[in-house]
Order: sequence, then structure tokens, then C-alpha cells
Amino acid sequence: MADGSVVENDSALTLALRRGDFAIIFHWFFRCFLWTSVFGFLLLLAATLPTLHEAAFRIVGLSFIFAAACTVSGWVLGLLFGIPRSLSRPKGGSTPAAAATPATAASPLSSRVNTNLEDISDWLTKTLVGVGLTQLYFVPHYLWEAAAKLNKLGIQWDAGGQILVLALFLYFAPAGFWLGYVGTRTILTRLFDDIERPPAAAIKTSLAPDALKLDPQGKLEPAANPEVRAADATLLKFPMTALNTPRELAAWGVANARNNNLEGAAVALLEASRAEPSEPAFKQALAKIYTAQDRKDDAQQLLKDDDTSDVAVYNALSEPPPDGFDKAIRIGTRLEQQPGADRNLSLHIWMAAAYGQQSRYAASKDDSALRRQARDRVLAELKAALAIDRDQTRQLLRQAPQRAIYQDLAQLVANDEELAALLA
Repeated sequence: MADGSVVENDSALTLALRRGDFAIIFHWFFRCFLWTSVFGFLLLLAATLPTLHEAAFRIVGLSFIFAAACTVSGWVLGLLFGIPRSLSRPKGGSTPAAAATPATAASPLSSRVNTNLEDISDWLTKTLVGVGLTQLYFVPHYLWEAAAKLNKLGIQWDAGGQILVLALFLYFAPAGFWLGYVGTRTILTRLFDDIERPPAAAIKTSLAPDALKLDPQGKLEPAANPEVRAADATLLKFPMTALNTPRELAAWGVANARNNNLEGAAVALLEASRAEPSEPAFKQALAKIYTAQDRKDDAQQLLKDDDTSDVAVYNALSEPPPDGFDKAIRIGTRLEQQPGADRNLSLHIWMAAAYGQQSRYAASKDDSALRRQARDRVLAELKAALAIDRDQTRQLLRQAPQRAIYQDLAQLVANDEELAALLA
């Protein structure tokens, strides 16, 4: 059907074509080729055996050898025509991304794939096509004469040997070429991709939502999930020049960020964001890296039209009051309503800091109602943070006076008996 829906009586090939399952498609054509060949040789034996007797087996045997040679030759030619080109090989100089990559972004790999076979394929295919086109008029005559010589020297069947040789060549050589070309473009290309490019599973795992997190101090947290650590280890084996899509660049950048290579991570995610500007996850990840590098202005500029990431809450705390804490409270309140917010320690600490700034601002304006409301919200946010990680929350607030964004919160806690008792 035109809409791609599955019909109950669809054949296996039809279903494979709908799904794009190249393994089944390739196997189906190979099986048809094989059984057609067997049926053809049985017909040849049946046609020659009654009259030629012992010579019939020689004819069939030599025909089989010739057919096998034609198939292998066609398969090799198909391989040369279809061999995939290594996308990681630079063409005409380094790419902009590679040129911008700092030394810290270097990959542990020190070698590149040998591409001699690709060069041979390129030269040979162009030569064969060029020469073949110039001699196209003489090809039928040459094939007929060559078939006559092969029949005279080998098969020796006067009644139809020349036609048999020509038929074997025209069937097995193109069939071998097709099998070699399609097999190379599907199976071999997939194998090359698995070796030379990051696996799709590793990319998906590294780019999982909330896989890149900032701690309450604004530093990037290392990966805690074993699957994420394994995916990062896989991605870090590849050089940046082996990456071809924005998702690959972003995954590689995130993996480097979690492994404290912030310079290389920023380059990769900047390239990914430029290549796919409509993807907010790339910009949010880059903003977290900028924040971890204390490049808060760059992070805020990057997220000026995006308030769906908790990093915007953290950066808003550094803006002058009241706009700064108002922005943090507005964004954070919406984020706290999303699934998983009850496990986000950083978000609750940042919201407590925002309400702490609001409390001090209200005190400077003699607004007792707003000050009391802000204090109650600080209590609620600290209780939520303590429920997630009691020790880390207490340790953070003991160090709070050292950080400008937390000084108002620390002063409020020190002067409030209930808050101080909560953190004692």
C-alpha cells in the first residue's frame, strides 16, 4: 500500500522492503540467484546427458567452474565500485571544527584508517568506465569471439557451447557484480561505520536527558550511571574528525565535559549547535559547559530565548536584584513542576538561594509580608534538598558565605532559629 501499512498477506520480501531491512532483501536475492543457478545446471545436464553421455559431465563441470569465475570476478568488481569512502579522512585540508579543536581535545587514537583500497577503487572504476565507453561498439563482437574461443578450448560442445559460454557470462558476471556491490554498500558499509564512527547506542546514552548536570557549586558532575560511563569511554576513543553529524559532535562533547575536558567539549557542542540551531538540548549542554568555565555571560547569551533549563536558574542568581532572583524564581517554579524535579538537588539549592536573595531585598524595602513569604519558601526548598542528600546540603550551606550567590541564604539561615536547627 502507498501509506506503508502492513497487509496481512504481504510476502517476507515486501515486509522487508517496507521496513528497509537490507539483510533480508540481500538474502532473498542471493537465494533466488543460487536456486536459479542450480536449476539451470540441472537443465544443462538433462539437455546434454542423453546425447553426449560422458561429455555431458565435462560440459557441466567446466560450465560450473566458468560460472564461478564469472561470479567472483563480478563480485570483486562490485566491491571496488561499491566500497565506502572513509568519511573521517580530511579532504583538501582540515575541517573548521578540526582546525578550531584545541590540543586538549585530541583523541587517544594516534593513527587513521588506511584508505589505499578506496584510492584503487576510485582509479579503477573511472578507468574501466572511461575505457568501456570508448570501446562500447566493439563489445558485442568481442564477447562473441571470446565465447567461441572458450568453447573451442574448454567446453567443446559444437551444438551450443558458444551460446552456453555467453549465457553463463551474461548471467553470472552481472549477478556477481550486483551481489558484490549491494553487499558492500550494506554489510561492509555498516561494518566500516561500526569501526570508524561512534555507535548509535553510545550516542543515545550520552545524550540522555539530564545526563549532563551541574552541582550546586556550578561545576559539572561526573557520570554516576555505569551505562553512561561506558558510553563515554566508547566515544572518547574517536577523534573529533571522525564525527559527521550534529548528534555525534554533541555526544562527543558531552562525554568530554563529564571527563573534565571542557575546552574540547565546548568546541564540539558549539559546532553541533551551529549545524542544528533548532535543537535546544545542544545549546543547554553548551550553556552548562560555559557556566562550569565561569563564562556566565556567554551562557546567558546562549539561553536568552530559552528558559527551560535549570542552568538558567543558576546564572540568574548572579544578576542584580530584583530582576535576577525574580527570573530564577520564575524559571525554577516551572521546572519544579516537571517530572524528576524532586531528585534535582541543585535546583532546590538554587531556588533556596533565590528566595534568600528575595528575603534580603524585601528587608531592604521594609516589606515584611514578602520577607516572611520568602523565608517560608527557603524552608520548603531546604527540606526538599535535605530529603535528596542531607550531608551534601549541610556541607554546601556551611561553605555558602564563600559564594556571593549564597551569602544572602547563609545570613538568613544564621539568623533564623528554625532554619539553623534544620541544618544542625
